[in-house]
Amino acid sequence: MTDTESPVHASASRNAPLVLLVDDDLTSQLMATEALEAEGFEVVSADDGVQAVELFQQHLPDIVVLDVIMPHMDGYGACEAIRSTPAGEHVPVLMVTGLNDIESITKAYESGATDFVTKPINFFTLPYRVRYMVRAQATADELRESQAKLDKAQRIAKLGHWEWQTLDNHWTWSQECSSLLTVASLDSTQQSLLHCIHHNDQVLVSNLLARAKKDRQRFSTTFRTCPVDDDQRSRIIQLEAEPDSSGTMIGTLQDITERVHAEEKIHNLAYFDTVTGLPNRANLSDMIEAAIANAQQSTTRFAILFLDLDRFKQVNDSLGHNVGDALLRSVSKRVAGVIRNADVNPSVEGTSGAVNLREKVARLGGDEFVVLLDNIERIEDAAYVARRICKSLAQTFHLSGTDVHISTTIGISVYPTDGSTADELLKHADVAMYHAKEQGRNCYHFYSQSIHKLSLERFALERDLRESLACGGFHLEYQPKISIRTGAITGVEALLRWNHPVRGRVSPADFIPLAEETGLIVPLGEWVLKTACEQMATWLQGDVQPFVMAVNCSAIQLVRTDMTHVIKSALETTGLDPTCLEIELTESLLLQNVEQGIAILQALKSLGLQVSIDDFGTGFSSLSYLKRLPVDKLKIDQSFIRDLNTDAGDAAIVTSIITLAHNLDLTVVAEGVENAEQLGFLRANRCDEIQGYLISRPQPANALTDWIHQFNSQSDDKAA
Repeated sequence: MTDTESPVHASASRNAPLVLLVDDDLTSQLMATEALEAEGFEVVSADDGVQAVELFQQHLPDIVVLDVIMPHMDGYGACEAIRSTPAGEHVPVLMVTGLNDIESITKAYESGATDFVTKPINFFTLPYRVRYMVRAQATADELRESQAKLDKAQRIAKLGHWEWQTLDNHWTWSQECSSLLTVASLDSTQQSLLHCIHHNDQVLVSNLLARAKKDRQRFSTTFRTCPVDDDQRSRIIQLEAEPDSSGTMIGTLQDITERVHAEEKIHNLAYFDTVTGLPNRANLSDMIEAAIANAQQSTTRFAILFLDLDRFKQVNDSLGHNVGDALLRSVSKRVAGVIRNADVNPSVEGTSGAVNLREKVARLGGDEFVVLLDNIERIEDAAYVARRICKSLAQTFHLSGTDVHISTTIGISVYPTDGSTADELLKHADVAMYHAKEQGRNCYHFYSQSIHKLSLERFALERDLRESLACGGFHLEYQPKISIRTGAITGVEALLRWNHPVRGRVSPADFIPLAEETGLIVPLGEWVLKTACEQMATWLQGDVQPFVMAVNCSAIQLVRTDMTHVIKSALETTGLDPTCLEIELTESLLLQNVEQGIAILQALKSLGLQVSIDDFGTGFSSLSYLKRLPVDKLKIDQSFIRDLNTDAGDAAIVTSIITLAHNLDLTVVAEGVENAEQLGFLRANRCDEIQGYLISRPQPANALTDWIHQFNSQSDDKAA
């Protein structure tokens, strides 16, 4: 008994097929285990590639379901390690990958995968896929065991074999040949073979046989059989032969239909999007390279339109991925329809023109599409098509009984002005698209060097932002708030600061929006919260009188994280009393979804901390909802305080906000107070607290500690 046969016998000794499930995602691991065990499989689990190789050698499973992305050793390495063992040479390996590009597919097969499946996994169909592979593997094991006992002739017993006496043109066929060619029998003539071949391939095979007879050389080719009826597809047969010493040609026929179809499927997965059926990124690159070659030969131009759907994520999150996929298919049809019907007039829009645009539409992934406008005469043609696409996609989509509204933002690059390669043209169109988003979305923008410069600066800033977050390049400063009535310190606000080693002090107005866009605001916000709580706890452990630490919270933090859990963890870690913490939220965030905003506020309030609405008055507040929000404070934005003594409108707004807040039993804090006149107005109108340069600029913790002691000492002297 050989080592390669041990898995078969190990399987035979078990009551049920054993699956080695390898996934570092505990949730996916548990769901897959439950689905497989429910269908009668035994499951042993591993969390990484190293553990997978160890468990494989211990248990000799019937099949391995292997995730690609894992710590310590990824799925490719684990698969290669398993294949290198005698017992793992033939065991089926189902590779699970979140990537569907041709490189990942090729790498999976090169590392030894039997098949692959892309995420998200359909856990309902997974057991059937596994059962089929185990059954197929059992058949393959039996075949290998049989083939090991046969000689060279027997190893092709599953194939049709034939002999051709070239001197007298006499043919001899095995019974399998008749079955492969879907005929009852074959006579001793070459014509009986040709009659079974699809008419489009007959001349090819006939000429090949003539050359083989003349040259006495080995040959190989493929051909299609004649379909038995209109509903049956042709089989694809591989024909191979070589002459022996007597001049007789000895050959085989092999049905490779399934292999060819599998290769076609892999090709489609590699070059076409599975949701929309459009060309994917790899295919698009080939299309652009072909367009470049054509443009160079004919000295013409073409344009790349890079489309990004606005608000697509909200559709997926609120209506589900099925509706999201349906929307992507509808978008692809609309875009293709717009371009097919895009008559562009050289002088006037809206009249019929004679510009022949050869449309090519591709999906890059997610909500990104690319349109290749080949052979355009004017740059304006690309702008015209972009406007038509924006207008079309802005119209309502009717999906599964739901009306869906989206828009698109488009970046445009033109060959050869904006790039000479596919990568350059795509990158520059992408840059132009992001610039268009900054201009307000649902629009288009052409690429330019100025945009490129801005994008490089933005990229560098993002890179530095990540590095500073990793190496502790940020710090907090604190700005105090005082009570107008008592003059006592009521709290401080934690303010994030970034001293860049080259740029110097970077304004929060520059890096906070970038942090929110890239998602870095989540770890950055957690660091701010924890650091502020630690500092507050340090102050309270000293001889500083208790007050409240205020920390701003971004909308991204609330959407992408369980903020209640994050805050609770920070409080428990630092031992800070929740009553000493205040979370500041913007009114626009709360009013985007009032019911969700109320739920968030109630969850935060349940921790025992305070909640304030920051920058009040700058958004579009609804007073009918304001009374329902469980908050403690309103902070009047400094834009209303700045001209308080000279602008009657600002004065009226501030007075109204104070009155409104007091009627709702809320504390009012005025931001940006810089002079005594502003303070006098606020005192006269019964504002509760103030914050601004009149009191103190933001200061590092050590400096503010000294300031607090000095301020309290002066207050005590005045009281005395």
